[in-house]
Amino acid sequence: DNRGYDNKSYGNKGYDTKGYDNKGFNKSYDNKGYDKNYDNKDYNNKPYENKSHDKSYDTRNYDNKSNDKSYGNKGHEGVNRGYERNGSYDRNDHNNGGNFSNDRNKFNDRNNNGNGVHNRDGDRSWNDGRSGGNWRSDRGDQYTSGGSFRRNERQSHSPPRSANVRPFHTGSAPPRNNNYQGGYRSGGAKYQGSSGGGVARNPTEALSNLIPVIVSPTFVFTLYGISALDKDGNDIQQRRRRSEMFYTGLTSHLKSLKLEPSSEMAAIRRGIFFDGTCCYSSKPIPGLLAEDLPRIIHGDDAGIGDTLTITKGEEFTSPSELIVDAVHHSNYACGTCNKAFREEKALMAHCTSDTFASPHSPRNDTFIIKKEEEAIEDGPLGTRYPSTTQTFLTYTSNVLQKAMDEKLMRWGREYIDPVEFTEPKDKNNRSLGIRVFKAFSCDFGYNRTEGLGSAIQLTLTVDLKAKIMRTKNLLDSLCQQVGHRGSPDEIQWKSQDIMQARKQWNGEVVIAMYDKRCFSVIDLDFEHSAASLPVPGLGISHADYFEQKKGNKLQYPNASPMVSVAGRGGQTINLPPELVCGNDLDPMVKRELPKIASFTPEQRHIAIEQIKKFLIPGAHKSQGGGLLPIVGLTLRDERVKVPVEVIAPPDIFLGGGAKVPNSNRGWTENANRATFRVNPTEATVMNVVVIFHVSLTRCVDAVYARIRDKVNSFSSKYQFPHEIYDKVQVGHDDDHWKGLDNYLREKKLPENIFVMDFTKPPNRSTTDNAYPLVKQILGEAGYLSQFINFNNKHHGECRNDNDLRKSNIILQGTSRQILSKCGARIWWVDIPKSLPTPAVFVGVDVYHAPRRFDPITHKNVGKSSIAAIVVQLIRSHDRSDNVEVYAETREQRAGQELGLGQQLHDTIRRGLQLFQVEPQSCILWRDGIGIESIKAASDDEVPKIRDALASMSLGRPDPVPLSYMICQKRIATKFISVDGKQMMPPGTLVRSLQSLNYETFYINGTCPPKSTAKPCRFIVSVKDDKLEDVELEKLTWSLCHDYSNWAGPVKLPSPVQNAHKLAEMTGGSPKSGETINYRSFVNKLFFL
Repeated sequence: DNRGYDNKSYGNKGYDTKGYDNKGFNKSYDNKGYDKNYDNKDYNNKPYENKSHDKSYDTRNYDNKSNDKSYGNKGHEGVNRGYERNGSYDRNDHNNGGNFSNDRNKFNDRNNNGNGVHNRDGDRSWNDGRSGGNWRSDRGDQYTSGGSFRRNERQSHSPPRSANVRPFHTGSAPPRNNNYQGGYRSGGAKYQGSSGGGVARNPTEALSNLIPVIVSPTFVFTLYGISALDKDGNDIQQRRRRSEMFYTGLTSHLKSLKLEPSSEMAAIRRGIFFDGTCCYSSKPIPGLLAEDLPRIIHGDDAGIGDTLTITKGEEFTSPSELIVDAVHHSNYACGTCNKAFREEKALMAHCTSDTFASPHSPRNDTFIIKKEEEAIEDGPLGTRYPSTTQTFLTYTSNVLQKAMDEKLMRWGREYIDPVEFTEPKDKNNRSLGIRVFKAFSCDFGYNRTEGLGSAIQLTLTVDLKAKIMRTKNLLDSLCQQVGHRGSPDEIQWKSQDIMQARKQWNGEVVIAMYDKRCFSVIDLDFEHSAASLPVPGLGISHADYFEQKKGNKLQYPNASPMVSVAGRGGQTINLPPELVCGNDLDPMVKRELPKIASFTPEQRHIAIEQIKKFLIPGAHKSQGGGLLPIVGLTLRDERVKVPVEVIAPPDIFLGGGAKVPNSNRGWTENANRATFRVNPTEATVMNVVVIFHVSLTRCVDAVYARIRDKVNSFSSKYQFPHEIYDKVQVGHDDDHWKGLDNYLREKKLPENIFVMDFTKPPNRSTTDNAYPLVKQILGEAGYLSQFINFNNKHHGECRNDNDLRKSNIILQGTSRQILSKCGARIWWVDIPKSLPTPAVFVGVDVYHAPRRFDPITHKNVGKSSIAAIVVQLIRSHDRSDNVEVYAETREQRAGQELGLGQQLHDTIRRGLQLFQVEPQSCILWRDGIGIESIKAASDDEVPKIRDALASMSLGRPDPVPLSYMICQKRIATKFISVDGKQMMPPGTLVRSLQSLNYETFYINGTCPPKSTAKPCRFIVSVKDDKLEDVELEKLTWSLCHDYSNWAGPVKLPSPVQNAHKLAEMTGGSPKSGETINYRSFVNKLFFL
């Protein structure tokens, strides 16, 4: 959950804290972005070491107003805007939801230095730079835990086999294949993975995970407006209450029609999809035709009590822009009810059955001739018009969701078979305390599969992810905490143990193991047990309640404490401790995730084929066939194939001028040998102040000497002195930051101060509670700093050669990071000569802090979001050993992504004034914007950017050429070899797969050894004519090699990756970076 820099575990906090609450905010772990996908580093081409690698759980942080259900923003934002709650409807405004890629809240790994740096500022972390943000980014695997099953059946705390959910097996794991084709930065055969087929060599074509969808020429759906009012005539906004009223009223309405046979009502309900303020239906609902509307289906005409009214209905066909096939093969559907068949014979037998009051008519699409586009039909609700693309996408996404629910169990945004999981074990055959489920992600979307300007096609994106559930409950954790080995019923809690338990768990998020819902802990009630605490209003104990109502017989009904958690509507509910578990993963389990929760290209290939099989027309025979073909959607047999090219890595020159040979393997060792050849008499000697924990007193000088020698070995313009300028001894937590604060207040320091913090948090923690405050204090003072966590590796206690080697690797990476912070460029990346210089590169990212539980209001409260803007200058194509960069941040309301126009203007203008340069071109990369927000962001920000550029170009008759691009790294799209066994190499470029309205390209930046590479999507919103000769794809790929924290390619260009690091650092500080003295950090990468 990446809970800021607060030394609390970076476990997946807060996912699905409300399940599907009254407003339908599907706040599952994945929808919030706490997707824990490791990005794909080659781990410095070293054997994997047992080091702590902080992970951050991504973050989309759909705020409480987005109501993001599963497929795009479909909640109150994503329903048809014409159907407002008052029931009015405007046919010309069908803005139904739709965009499935509204990626928000990018909470990244905080310690991403990489290449062996294992300290607080530079822990070698899985997702340094590569993901730009989350475990999910590069590996393509979501390590998630928690979420919410959307099932009503009772479940035990072990995932049960539900009566309504049949097992869905994806087959056995593919055979081990050690034929890694190596050569890329994954490290050759050494990192071939457990069962992967390696990396394709020089591919020219790739297979995607996109399945084309055939839309029937007879495709029609119905949209009904809904008005829900309480007894006082006020609009009912709670989604759950509206849903209850709708389905209660619908059932009563259908029963009043006395449909025959009785199964007819179930078939009608199957084709109805409630969506908040409107309702979709595959066919007009009997009794709700044009002459019947408006009609109250819940409540009465007298207006006593709550009422729900169907205000108006209208039929739509598929969008006119969409490809519609004249021949819809293998789809034999009934035109009267919601049933589909594999063969025409079965369809005709159904339609002529004498069980129906009147015969049904077939809808055999193979006999349908495509109509002319201008032909408009009339239906039972009036004239049928083509729907908008967003209305159509929202409807089809609702259909897909129900089709998946009929076969699998929903967990967050993904679907699992609840009885198919693995329980991984360590090398000693001991359980790791988790269960790993295969989770299937399915989303509809639009693509132009043959390049920009080609026809729009509906596609289904299918991906395989990993869901993780813990097997260790809270009662076990409490017993372990106090060292109790007997029955939990017999524990006599001491006051000290109670205080410690409450300190640890109050305010944390726990998972109800029986239904996977998540709750925030209010308190631990040690005065009661499940057997002694009655359920209000029911007259039974909680132990009896869970046995009778939930089907969970408690093993320890007399064990205390009861867990008081925040329920819906501010209510407090109590849960037995053996039925809940914490949502943090043990550090050892986190380290093992790349091995136990990764999927190779072949495994994903098999999973996609399995999903296809169960969405075909003959699936779900007991329910009348597959739901997709019933409504007129059929998956093609083949997946989308795309031509690819592999972009060569750019020329890379080390400080001092040496060229890096074969840079596609990474250049860590080369970077360590960079030599700037600066005369020591001309270098700037930094005054180093060392803040150290009291337990490190004896080794401070020795460790500093090792760091000093490594820094000075680069012969750069920045040197460390032989002796430490000053040393400050501090303690833990408050003593840490207060000791530093007092020192800075009392001591007058000279210029060129560099602060090193040797920290050793309590309980061998890999994070320090004082970190955000220390960074804030030093940022306000304008001092560069570097944390080194001695819990990751005690550099003063190297007992053997192996310990010393590991320590040297960490400190070598630390020394490079120190120089980068000071402003030295360790390596220079060659950029395309067609780009006019001086060129300004701008990176923009927004950090959304995770919501925190407020013990006073009993609600999860959002912290302000932080927007970071990094302006980087490239004066010419000639190599430079200096960094020219200026950065600022801005605090915004929680969840806000847009509205940065003025901040961009001011930051770019101030940067150009400090650089004293007249730019000839400007390229901006903007992270964190969904497709639906691109136009709004561009309209707001591009004019302000042009004004800022013009402020330093007074003599220029024409505007500075500008390109404005969006980076989307949290996407499900993947590309593998045509045979489905190998991944694409780093630098793989895909141009033919285009989005709906913008030029788009994909670059595969990394190559994970044990999983499947995941590309980043770049959408070009603006590109001026004078930049037509500039290949933005090659420029972007070149800058993916320029991130100073990683000696290898990363997923994002360095400007936007730097912006992410800055936003993350300031977003975790108490004052959100508002007090940082940014002018003192000009030309310094202080945020690394």
